[in-house]
Amino acid sequence: MALSLTKSPAECNCKEEIRQQIDAIDKEIISLFAKRFEYVSEIVKFKNDVESVVAQERKDQVIKERGEWAEKHGLDKNTFEQIYRFLVDHNIGKELEILENRPHPDSYRDPKGA
Repeated sequence: MALSLTKSPAECNCKEEIRQQIDAIDKEIISLFAKRFEYVSEIVKFKNDVESVVAQERKDQVIKERGEWAEKHGLDKNTFEQIYRFLVDHNIGKELEILENRPHPDSYRDPKGA
């Protein structure tokens, strides 16, 4: 789904036009976060324990990079590091739930009783 803005910020003639454009952007951001979370949910298939879910080194790298990416766009680095810290921590919690609730290989029982 591609973002389709009808006007640039400078072309907007009133608050309502600007708000409509902001709403369109926010809808796309939410859609992208939902898509991102689909990947987060799937990555758990490749993780086997709490340490692999938390992946502290990767978490630190993601937060630092997103702050740098924001800064390159003229945004406040610290703000976006905080946003991503919250997002990553939330996703880690969801991954831990998925990990905890998935069937364990040692709990498999052969239906033939073997």
